[in-house]
Amino acid sequence: MHKTKQVLIDSLNKVLLQKQIDKVTVKDIVSECDLTRQTFYNYFSDIYELVEYSACSNAKRILQRSSDYEHWQDAFYDIMIKLRDNQIIVENVYKSIYRDLMGKYIYKVIYNHIIQIVENLAENLVVKQKYKDFIAHFYTLSFIAVIYEWIRNDMNADPREIVDQIGVLVQGDFQKALQRYAQ
Repeated sequence: MHKTKQVLIDSLNKVLLQKQIDKVTVKDIVSECDLTRQTFYNYFSDIYELVEYSACSNAKRILQRSSDYEHWQDAFYDIMIKLRDNQIIVENVYKSIYRDLMGKYIYKVIYNHIIQIVENLAENLVVKQKYKDFIAHFYTLSFIAVIYEWIRNDMNADPREIVDQIGVLVQGDFQKALQRYAQ
């Protein structure tokens, strides 16, 4: 990752400890890290692009470690721990008018991870892409709903317990769905 981008991400995170995302300005971010507004705009068109870049970079780093079906729970758990470790920042974004934007970023990252798992599981099956996409879409929305509920409840529930409960529901379901859709 480019050093200046990381400096801007770190600055954004410091500012988000104090303010909701819809109250943050470019001036707040660059003042925090002693960069110029022009430097910010050399890398990002606006704050939301920086937020997206930050969220996607973090999530991709976590998910790259486990892109197979046997380890999806580890990745989901790691995401929940990362969110809890940054609870104030997450809540400041979640409680802002830009929650849907956060959902869009989370969706993109989780979907890309799940579709890779689905594609791997469907390797020896003939399944139309629209069905694989639907499976990934369904589970992505389900996981996001669980994350949002957890955030809404102040992240009090144990992430391991949540992931284990989801695991009971999901165990074997990707494969079963693909087999039903197979031609």
